[in-house]
Amino acid sequence: MVHIDENFVTRPLSRGLDFKELFQEAISARAGLTLVGTADTSSEWTPSLLADALAEADPKGRGVDVRTVQNWFQDNDKGISSENIICLARVFGRGDPDAIAMWRTELRAANKLLASKRRVRRKSTRSTTSVENATDPQTSTERAQASQNGQNSFARLSERIFTSSDGFSISILVWAGFFMLCMAAFIVKNHDITYPAGPGLDKQVGFLWSLSWSIECLLLYPTSFLLIANLVSFWKRESQAAVQSEGEKSTWNDLMDSLRFPFWVAASVAFVLVFVVQWGGVYLVGLTQTDAPELIDWLLVAHVRPDIITMSEALFVSLLAFSYSGLVYWFYFVGLLLLFAVTEDFHRRATSPDADFEDNFFERTGEKLQRCIYLSTVIGIFVATAIQLNAIYLKSDGETSLSWLANDFVTILNPDAKRWALLEQSSVSSLTSSILLLLHLALFGVCTIKVRSGLRACQTRNLPSGRFYAVTSTEREPIKNDPLVRQICILGLLCFTFGSIGQFVGFTVLLFASLFITVANIFWSERGSW
Repeated sequence: MVHIDENFVTRPLSRGLDFKELFQEAISARAGLTLVGTADTSSEWTPSLLADALAEADPKGRGVDVRTVQNWFQDNDKGISSENIICLARVFGRGDPDAIAMWRTELRAANKLLASKRRVRRKSTRSTTSVENATDPQTSTERAQASQNGQNSFARLSERIFTSSDGFSISILVWAGFFMLCMAAFIVKNHDITYPAGPGLDKQVGFLWSLSWSIECLLLYPTSFLLIANLVSFWKRESQAAVQSEGEKSTWNDLMDSLRFPFWVAASVAFVLVFVVQWGGVYLVGLTQTDAPELIDWLLVAHVRPDIITMSEALFVSLLAFSYSGLVYWFYFVGLLLLFAVTEDFHRRATSPDADFEDNFFERTGEKLQRCIYLSTVIGIFVATAIQLNAIYLKSDGETSLSWLANDFVTILNPDAKRWALLEQSSVSSLTSSILLLLHLALFGVCTIKVRSGLRACQTRNLPSGRFYAVTSTEREPIKNDPLVRQICILGLLCFTFGSIGQFVGFTVLLFASLFITVANIFWSERGSW
């Protein structure tokens, strides 16, 4: 060690020390001890004394727990977190910017060396255990059975189905199901059908005129499936290729097993609430009751046009349609759960003090992950908007969905044009779309917080040496031109647009403007990333 003056120690001249060795050498040299202002010049570092010094050196005032400091003094494999490295460097460097920077660099290098040694020891232990287990047929059988049980879990099965062929399989299934519904609608002749909604008003409610079924099933859902499936495949491929530890490679399967309950909940919501409750409570009851329901769509139109489609035909097609809808929503909820799982795995690995990854890996992956979270949220709001548009159209006095939107847009340009009005009807779809909107906003918030927290941990580990003393209490410089700000503004605009649908005449101007701004922002951001 190099002593500049009493208890002021710069980085050690000797290289190749791990954290335990470097820490013991610094403690023996009483590095930074006078920073705590002890009256006894012969005193030595103790865990409690060092914990007090760390609390004074931490600008946030949190300090380090005494038990954590005791682990540093003990002979074990436990390292130190990146946040604690900063505080410890301040103590050893006694507030001098150059000394703090050198201590921080040495502590980080020593901590990585300790982690490397720990991985080597663990690998050696696993190899020995594998040899022992190979000679024990009972243990090998038990391990194989446990692995087989894990592979057959519902969560892992859902993941394999979703990510098969990077999402193309379920996308093709969704498209095939939609065209099957089209054929069924053509057979029963309700693909293009009108009913008398009022004096002089023949309202078009055919399946092909629906604003929700075609937009969602042909475009939005398959896009979401492909986006998330490719993200999951990318994360599993890159994260496993970046580590050498078999234990780290198995963490994704462990995470899937820990999320088995949410996966069962997703399946229950899709097949019980969407299929059983919505089909049974709305269409089964609506088609079997004597009185016609308030809201007429392409299935309930059998009440007012029995000459075109009979009740039995409507019941069969509605059962087929909502079985398909339950399957699609199950895929959709599985995708959202997998998006959360990738975010959770990213956060856990990025904030781990013993990460086996290079920090630039997290920076690259974090940017890709945040963009996928944003795009998935945008798609989800588009889905909710399409459902809301269809619900408002069915309650309006517009003759067709397209003419209703066109007339609303023209009304702004021509105040003398005929304005649309709402009929005395209510729709459960408005509630469904609102719940879907809130679900995506909550998921965006949770996933974004986890990604940003992981990136902050990586930025703290990568602080430049020469600029350490000027770093603020947040331990990082503010990010310029943060894309998250633009993302939040776009999402806010889309939510405002969602709430304005059907609230005033001319809402389509805001709708088309928000769609154009969102699509332009996505393509502009993609071009900037290239």
